[in-house]
Amino acid sequence: MNICDRCGSAHAKILLTKGTGQESLCIDCSNEMVSTELGVDLEEQPESIVLKDPKGITRYFKVEQKLFHMGIRLQAEEAIEYGYQFAIHGELDCDQKQLFQELADKVKDGLARQYIEQGIFPNDQAYQTIVDDELVGRIEYNENDPDVPLIIIDGKPYTWEEVGKMMTSYEGFQFHLKIF
Repeated sequence: MNICDRCGSAHAKILLTKGTGQESLCIDCSNEMVSTELGVDLEEQPESIVLKDPKGITRYFKVEQKLFHMGIRLQAEEAIEYGYQFAIHGELDCDQKQLFQELADKVKDGLARQYIEQGIFPNDQAYQTIVDDELVGRIEYNENDPDVPLIIIDGKPYTWEEVGKMMTSYEGFQFHLKIF
């Protein structure tokens, strides 16, 4: 874990390269540096969002604000490994309270739909199937096999093999893969 060169925090996520030197910064110190450079202040926002998914499971999200030279990013990251992540971007002069509300709405909308249904056949064999012929998720690094990514869907990690197994019922169909 990197240590912030300015405040000593053990949560430095940003590495700045200046000439031949480098500086590790935590989000707070980075935001303070950019705020001073631009004369833009980040408004205080709630630090978390808590919502229930369609199965009634309570989901806890940590909200992080990041000030960039081109705008403001708010990110809600579920407090579990490979959980849900949502982000939204706004202009430097945006209404920051409205930006937070848009993030909260995006989290709510993202939790509202499940893309994989799990069940058990009458012979007690478990199965997973794609709901309404659509999958939405994100691609993550796979520590167990760096050559093949994990696919995070419904806040859970799936291997390419597991996604492929769910797609076998679509043999002969065409598909459209769009990365955004």
